[in-house]
Amino acid sequence: MSYRIESDFPLKSDWLPPHALVMEHPSQAAAVATAIEGVDDPAEQEGRVICVGTGEVVWRSPDEEHE
Repeated sequence: MSYRIESDFPLKSDWLPPHALVMEHPSQAAAVATAIEGVDDPAEQEGRVICVGTGEVVWRSPDEEHE
């Protein structure tokens, strides 16, 4: 399975290259970590990780705990 990041807010990072925010990630953990980094305020702005194969939302902030 692969995973992609979606958000209704612009995704950007001071630490990651821009393509990291739009690529498909090989693991859910990598996609979640990238999503947290790509959303300015994950406690306030929703970011989602989607399973490409099923279309299922497997992680969503701010509903889920994150660090």
